[in-house]
Amino acid sequence: MPESLMVLVDVAGFTRSDRTLTHQVTVREGLYKVLTAAFDKARLDWSSCYHEDRGDGVMILVPADVPAVVLADELLDRIVAALREHNAVHVREASIQLRIVLHSGQVERDAAGVAGPALNFAFRLLAAPVAKRVLHESTGIVAVVASEMFYEGVISQRPAAAPESYEPIRAEFDGFSSGAYLRLLGQMSPRAAPVPDPPGVLGQFAGPEMDRIRGWLGDVKEPAFSDIARRAARSALPLPRFSDAWHAFAQLADLNSGPDGISPALVYLDALATEVGGELGEVMTSWVDQQVGLMGIEEAVADRRREMARPVVAEQRLHLVISLEHDGIEPDRYVLSAWRQDDPEAWTPVRSDIREVRLADIERVVDDVVVAAERAWADQRAAVTLEAFLPRALLGLPVHSWCKEHDTGQPQPLCLDYIIRVRSLDRLRATHWHRAWRERWQSLHENPSPARIHFAREGEERVDVALRDHDAVAMVLNGPPLVSVSSTVDEFTAALRSGLPVLLWCPGATSEELHDLVTWLAERGGDLLDVPHRSKTSRRAALGSSVYPFEGKHARDMVVLWDDPERAVEIGRPAS
Repeated sequence: MPESLMVLVDVAGFTRSDRTLTHQVTVREGLYKVLTAAFDKARLDWSSCYHEDRGDGVMILVPADVPAVVLADELLDRIVAALREHNAVHVREASIQLRIVLHSGQVERDAAGVAGPALNFAFRLLAAPVAKRVLHESTGIVAVVASEMFYEGVISQRPAAAPESYEPIRAEFDGFSSGAYLRLLGQMSPRAAPVPDPPGVLGQFAGPEMDRIRGWLGDVKEPAFSDIARRAARSALPLPRFSDAWHAFAQLADLNSGPDGISPALVYLDALATEVGGELGEVMTSWVDQQVGLMGIEEAVADRRREMARPVVAEQRLHLVISLEHDGIEPDRYVLSAWRQDDPEAWTPVRSDIREVRLADIERVVDDVVVAAERAWADQRAAVTLEAFLPRALLGLPVHSWCKEHDTGQPQPLCLDYIIRVRSLDRLRATHWHRAWRERWQSLHENPSPARIHFAREGEERVDVALRDHDAVAMVLNGPPLVSVSSTVDEFTAALRSGLPVLLWCPGATSEELHDLVTWLAERGGDLLDVPHRSKTSRRAALGSSVYPFEGKHARDMVVLWDDPERAVEIGRPAS
């Protein structure tokens, strides 16, 4: 029988009486998000592992060629970090504590599943009451039980696995008895203990009240419930697609109240009542008013009602923002982060994805991120812009020619569906450049004349002086920014320092060809503000058979760096 590394995971207290079906579904979804994220960040291929759902847990068999110490070292740390992120945005009933067993041995696999004495042994360790009791009596979020064999053969031999943090235990269950080692992870210090919620903040949605609300929302056919839910959440975290008005409420009820003390679910119910109207709307509003009075948050709720009552803008646009940062260790490894805007009326993006990627794999990972965003936006009716924050060394990446849906065998160019904007990661980090940047951005909107484009000239020594003399807001570079530069101020650095929010270049185009292309794009609509949209149109046409007064490949390959200082994200890895 082949050898496997075993990671058995069980949710503590999954069937607790205070967990409703909605809570259990949220916990299961959260468990898989935690595990897949942790495996990815620990550089373990989730798809190469055998995993079997156990209702309130997961059995994972890791290939034996994976270094076993990774399970006891990096994987556990990643699981704890992901659990903290989950628990931070969910109520207690939907929070997660885990028991994890680490073991190894021979496992036989057939069409029905897997079996073997080593696997039976591991499940008995998982069922032993000692780990359940210790975790229940602690403030920890993970109890790790390592078999004696795994501890002595792996953990005790590697300082990185913190062998000194394990305690010997006796695991006994239904006639089974064995030595093992236990470690608690994620314990909070007394000073970090959570502050209890004010009376009524969470209790308002308990028991009979939830049943009453479910009865109301089961009759709601208001098509705007998804938009209302997103606005109520203020993009507190990436939200799933909602199947109906009740599903949206149940998801929001699992989110913590904001700084104003108002639950997103309460805001949603209040705004939905206004849309529903009639007798049902009055009943829902009356109930909300009663809860607001009990909590003493009338003023804060009045502010949120004014916010929710603002009309929806006619032309809605969502943004998917991607950034790439070098990991600082390996030359071709980068950290890819993604932020998804779920509310087209508010710029409050949250990081929806973060993973480490090789340079050669970036396009395929972006494909995954784009498809995941489209699934989340399935009920939206807004256009989408894709933005990529890139360091100088990666500005040559052909983002404009990347595709999505590679797995279908018929990949589709991103430029067919999205406006694509490149952005400068270096400028985002250089806060001492931001004042000039904001000033030029405002100036662009006040006077977006094509006459304010500066065309760089070969041999131009003091381009920084020329940009100020010209009062430029946009610049056409002679070519892609150089990866390394001399002590002389280059045109790209000069443009960033001068605050120019719009830069354009085209690999392989002569200065004359680029001049004609940019002039045509800028003047076609009368001003500069529509250049990104016209660039998308020209790319799409260049893929077809349209005739242009210039090379079609230049229309396809021109890069638009369009930097809006008001549309920024927090760069850097989230703290673990």
